[in-house]
Amino acid sequence: MQKTIFIDGLELFYELEIKQVKNINLRIRPDGTIHVSASRRHTMRQIEALFHANETMILRALQRAARLQENVSSIPRLSRAREGQTAEAVVRRYCGRIYPRFAAICGGSMPEIRFRRMKSRWGSCAPKEQILTFNTRLAYVPEHCVEYVVVHEFCHFLYPNHSAAFYAAVASVLPDWKASRSALRNYEGLMA
Repeated sequence: MQKTIFIDGLELFYELEIKQVKNINLRIRPDGTIHVSASRRHTMRQIEALFHANETMILRALQRAARLQENVSSIPRLSRAREGQTAEAVVRRYCGRIYPRFAAICGGSMPEIRFRRMKSRWGSCAPKEQILTFNTRLAYVPEHCVEYVVVHEFCHFLYPNHSAAFYAAVASVLPDWKASRSALRNYEGLMA
């Protein structure tokens, strides 16, 4: 259900979802929409208290979301079909370049590469199934960011987590990965 709250003189709209959760959860999505989930035992006073206790964080997150949307609105749109062909060509090129470093770990054959539109991730790796899946929205990001996503997903064949060892593996293939990851964050609004 749609709700309204005033924070620092601003009227904010948020979506309240009542479900079985232990805590009140507040999330600001990349597109700037606010989502709150709470259980029936939580009162509106408790929900509003959470907003007021986190005013600064909420306002910063909304400003960041607005900047992301500005970045996204400046990117020319492609049709869905063109988006998938475009992303596929670039991703497959980087997979071909990076795969030889991981060939032994991948069992000597290129993993299956899939593409789909994802709302919260640029890519995913299923090591046991030997499948890499990439977001078709990669068609809109700079190629050095695509390279980072491909390296990141291949490194999950070594480490199925985001440990220090995982990031050391990423750095061994792509020493400037932090700059690419930082740049990629400017495009998170594309996934909304």
